[in-house]
Amino acid sequence: MRARVCSVARTILIVGWCIVEKSSLRRADLVFSVFLIFGSFFYFLESLKLFVNPFRRTWEAVPAEAVKDTLTFWYKSPALLPFLVSILLLLCALVLMHIARKEGAKLDFIKKEKIAAFLRNAEFRAFIITALLLCVYAFALIPLCRSYLNVFRGFRGFPFFVATFLYLFAMMMAFGDKQKRHLLKSLLVSLLASGFVTYAFGTLAKIPLP
Repeated sequence: MRARVCSVARTILIVGWCIVEKSSLRRADLVFSVFLIFGSFFYFLESLKLFVNPFRRTWEAVPAEAVKDTLTFWYKSPALLPFLVSILLLLCALVLMHIARKEGAKLDFIKKEKIAAFLRNAEFRAFIITALLLCVYAFALIPLCRSYLNVFRGFRGFPFFVATFLYLFAMMMAFGDKQKRHLLKSLLVSLLASGFVTYAFGTLAKIPLP
């Protein structure tokens, strides 16, 4: 009798855990679908800009003949693939939102207490740090290094190498120990990894580096 009760209790706990996990998953799907919709709209607008002005010239410098040729030969435009991807991304986001709402997901968990607890979460802080470092790497380090460190005519990948080295070193120091041994290890790993990526993509694969 006791074994049967334990078995039933275990089954109830498993079912309850699955329901909670499914509910949390659907809420995450709902939130992600909202971000995905905004991202698809941004991607759509950028593809339209690329369609009308593929060479990123100032709008005053775009002649009317170029716009006419773009509209005439639209199937040759480099913006065609991003445009289709943005449409498909929007459709996927709407389907994901519909499924999440159909399963009962709501945005009722956005409350002050839960947001505060969420901000204190270690995984969320790690995500924010990673995202910030990635943005600094893409939008600050690479342009700055390209502007001021493009000094070796025979080594065009040097600015990319320096920017990647700084990014990897910052990542390893942000999530690693602050001891001297770890510092030296981070310097060595960042140096080797940056050199390998720069050589593999820039020299062997002949891929233009940012």
